[in-house]
Amino acid sequence: MERVTLDLRGSTEQQIRSYLEALGGVPRPDGSVAGPGWTARLTVSEHRAFRIVWPRVIVDCEGEPDAVRAVEKGLRLRAMRGGG
Repeated sequence: MERVTLDLRGSTEQQIRSYLEALGGVPRPDGSVAGPGWTARLTVSEHRAFRIVWPRVIVDCEGEPDAVRAVEKGLRLRAMRGGG
């Protein structure tokens, strides 16, 4: 079992959820998103800098090592666009 925590700023919760769904995840009743070999839990907050408020989503993903690494890579690529 492997666990990775990503602190993503500039993308909304809905955007991160859609990224996880594009990576094979399905929303669960408890608010998490689960895919083949992994489960992600999201914590929503905001980041403040220079009087600007940015969306911030912390993603805790755990599961089988290869699956977790694939989700981490996919989320980083998508979130690098800054919410687009």
